Amino acid sequence: MRVICSLFNPLLVCSLLIGLAGCSTPKKSPPSAPVPLPTQWKASSVRSPITPSGWLSSFHDPKLDSIVGSVISDNFNLKAAAARLQAAIAQSHVTSADLYPQLGGAGAAAVGDTPLYNAKDLGYQIDPRNWNYSLNLRMSWEIDAWGRLRGLSQAAKANEAAAIFAYEGARLSLAGEAAKAWFSVLESREQIHIAEETLASLRKTYALAKTRYDNGAVSAFDVSLSSSDATAAEGNLVQRRENFDQAKRSLETILGRYPSAELETGNFQMPHLAVSVPAGLPSELLLRRPDLRTADWDLFASENRVFSAKADRLPRLALTSTAGTPSILLQNLTNDQSFLYTLAANLTQPILDGGRISWNIKLTKAYRDAAAATYSQQVLIAFREVENALSNELSLCTREQLQRKALEELRSAYRIAEVRYKAGQIDIVSFLQAQRSMLGQESLLVNTQLLRLNNRIDLYLALGEPYGRKSPTSYFRDSSLKLPLPKPS
Repeated sequence: MRVICSLFNPLLVCSLLIGLAGCSTPKKSPPSAPVPLPTQWKASSVRSPITPSGWLSSFHDPKLDSIVGSVISDNFNLKAAAARLQAAIAQSHVTSADLYPQLGGAGAAAVGDTPLYNAKDLGYQIDPRNWNYSLNLRMSWEIDAWGRLRGLSQAAKANEAAAIFAYEGARLSLAGEAAKAWFSVLESREQIHIAEETLASLRKTYALAKTRYDNGAVSAFDVSLSSSDATAAEGNLVQRRENFDQAKRSLETILGRYPSAELETGNFQMPHLAVSVPAGLPSELLLRRPDLRTADWDLFASENRVFSAKADRLPRLALTSTAGTPSILLQNLTNDQSFLYTLAANLTQPILDGGRISWNIKLTKAYRDAAAATYSQQVLIAFREVENALSNELSLCTREQLQRKALEELRSAYRIAEVRYKAGQIDIVSFLQAQRSMLGQESLLVNTQLLRLNNRIDLYLALGEPYGRKSPTSYFRDSSLKLPLPKPS
């Protein structure tokens, strides 16, 4: 074996020199936009950054913090994403293993098929001298002179980077989904309170109409109409309670629990949103969004596969070495004189392959073009999502302010209508209309508050900002060129 090493070292040096002189693999470039970018967002000029603690803390809801933490720990979809990430990491190591020498061993024992006849006891016995033993070691190494294997290895590492960002994006999306589900639970509970107040108010109106009817002040029409409204409000309350249970079941499913609609909501209220919205600059989005970074690294992986496919046209140089001990007797295995070795170099060049290499190049190029188009489209979609969320932020805020003002005016109108109905100055239709408008506006206002909360989550997700403090993956995304890759938290 020492002889093999002494012969192998010069070849190793030569092969390294050949590899260094070979073709270089594609270089990673920073992410770019398919269209010219404005200096600031069109829908907003706010540039204040996200706080280091993440957007989750901006809601000041300890229950929400607990829910998101439980979802990240227990959600089955995220566990599946983590498993896919581990698979990508393993595949990267499997592919990179081809860059290194491969060593294998084999042992065998065989006996000749000519037995010795023993006439004394009429039996057969095997002659020990017919036994053959062998122990072999085989080493092989393809010299990557043209970078074919390095291109495949770099493509696998790029896929690993893409998987890391895909996992980070899944975490971010799941945190947003959990937050929305929690806000939906709070909104549904608030709608129940409004429905209960509506039913109580309409029952009060029915009692007032019944009293006035008994006194002969109004006709049976007032009683029937007010009774109808109270009955409809009772049905609406049943629906609101069912919506509340469904909202809790949805959140329980995200939490990885049985959907029993038994989630405790405590006394938590829908949070109030801060006025300022952090947005940063459009160009920063290319490094913040996990899905854009995933598409960017997928594109880089496809470029490396095109490079490797083109390298298939070039000759392949492989070194093989075999060492073994062919022996007849077992004790000869320790005899140095029985030790044999071979060392060879193989050079192969494809001549006729039925067009396999040419079509494989076309195939990898088509995948690369598809990855480039996918990346460009995802970038445009990302910009659209941010612009829409910023625009909705302004419009929803304005809508909420107008609805609050309208609610105050409707409450004042209802109080006036109640006094005038008792005094017989207006009919039951006008009174019920004022009542319906006020109660309906309360429900609409709560729904708008939910829309604002959900849109704020959409904005955070569109901006690609983490929900909590930065993870190792978050630090990695701040660089567009890093390899090798860090392991996710």
